[in-house]
Amino acid sequence: MDRPPVTILIIDADAASRNYLSAVLHKEGYHVLAASSGREGLISAWKDLPGIIIFDPALPDLAGVELLIRLRQDRRTAKVPCVALSSREEPQEMSALLAAGCNEYLLKSGEALPRLLQFLPREQETKEPVSIKQGKLIAFLSAKGGTGTSSLCANIAMCVASTKMDKRVAVLDLVLPIGSIANIVGYDGQINLVSVGLQKPEATSAAYFKENLPHIPGWYIYLLAGSPDPASANQLAGDRVTGIVSALLEIHDYLFVDLGRSLSRISLPIIHQANVLALVLGSDMATCTLTQVEFEYLKTLGIDAQRIYAIQNRSVGLEGLTRSEAEKLIGLPVQVTVPYMGDNFTVANNRHEPFISKFPNDTASMTLQQIASQLIELAEKGVR
Repeated sequence: MDRPPVTILIIDADAASRNYLSAVLHKEGYHVLAASSGREGLISAWKDLPGIIIFDPALPDLAGVELLIRLRQDRRTAKVPCVALSSREEPQEMSALLAAGCNEYLLKSGEALPRLLQFLPREQETKEPVSIKQGKLIAFLSAKGGTGTSSLCANIAMCVASTKMDKRVAVLDLVLPIGSIANIVGYDGQINLVSVGLQKPEATSAAYFKENLPHIPGWYIYLLAGSPDPASANQLAGDRVTGIVSALLEIHDYLFVDLGRSLSRISLPIIHQANVLALVLGSDMATCTLTQVEFEYLKTLGIDAQRIYAIQNRSVGLEGLTRSEAEKLIGLPVQVTVPYMGDNFTVANNRHEPFISKFPNDTASMTLQQIASQLIELAEKGVR
C-alpha cells in the first residue's frame, strides 16, 4: 500500500513567493498548506501536523527566531524539520535560526529550489493513529432576522480561535436558503454546505474535512460556508446535515453553528445536540416578543435553560428595551449586552475583517472577547 504524500506547510508573507512554491511542490506530489503570517502558521502547524515546515523569517507579526522557538517548545512540532527560505542575506539571522533548531537555511535564488527538493522526503512516515476527541458544539440562533446573529457567530468564533491557538475552531453556516457568513469573512470558494451535502456520506468523513475545509486568513477559523443561493438550498438533503456536523466535531475542538432564525427538522437535532445555545435578541419589542415565544418552545423540547446564553445585541441601534426590560419580557436572564458600534460595525463587515482586529480598542471588542470566554467556559461545563 502506497504511503500518503508528505504534507508541507509554507509560512511566507509574500503571496507571489508563497503561491509559486506551493505550485512547484504540488507538482512534485506534495500536499501543501500555506499561511501568510507567523500566527496563522503556528495554528496550522499545531492543528494540521505537517511533515515539513518552510518559512520566510521576514514575517509581519513574529520574528523568524520567535516562530522557530515556539515550534520547538511544543511537543507536536518539536521534531518537525524546519527550513528557513529567506529573501535577505543576513549571517546573524542565519546563525540565530540554526542555533534555535532550524534544520536548513536557504536564500531565495535559482539555486534554492533544487537544494530544497533534495532536502525534502518523498514519503510520509507511518504514524500511529491519533485518538479523536469529540468537540464542543455552540449553536447561534435568533427568533427574528436582522439581529446580527451571523456577524456575532463569526466574530466570537474568531475570538476563540485567535486566543486558543492550540485548538481547532470551525464555523458551519446553516442559515437557509442563503448563507451569510461567507460574505462576512470574505470567502468566495466552491466548498459549501450544499456542495458537501451532494457528495456521498462516506466521501465527506472527518478526514475529508481535515484535508479540504477552507481556513480563513485573518479569522483563524475553518469555514463550511452556507448555501450560495435558494436554488442550491433546495438540493440539500436534510438528513445529510447531522452526519456533516458529526464529522466536523471529530476533528474540531469547537464547532460554531449559525442557525439564524431556523427552527426546522434540520436545525432541531443540532439544538438538542448543542453544548450551548447562544440566543441572540435585539432591543426592539417585536424581536423580544418573538424571542419569548421561541424560549417557551425550547422549554417544551426539554432544553435546559442553563444551556442557553442570551445575548442582547444593541450593535446597530440604541433605541428599544433595556436589558432588564428584555429579561422581564422573555423570562430568561440576559448574560451580556453588545454595545452600540456605530459605523464601525458596517465598516468591519464591508472590509471582511474581524471587528476586534479592525477596532481593537472599541468597547464592543472587549465585550466580544468576554462572550467568547464565557461561551467556552459554559460549553466545557457540559450542562445538558
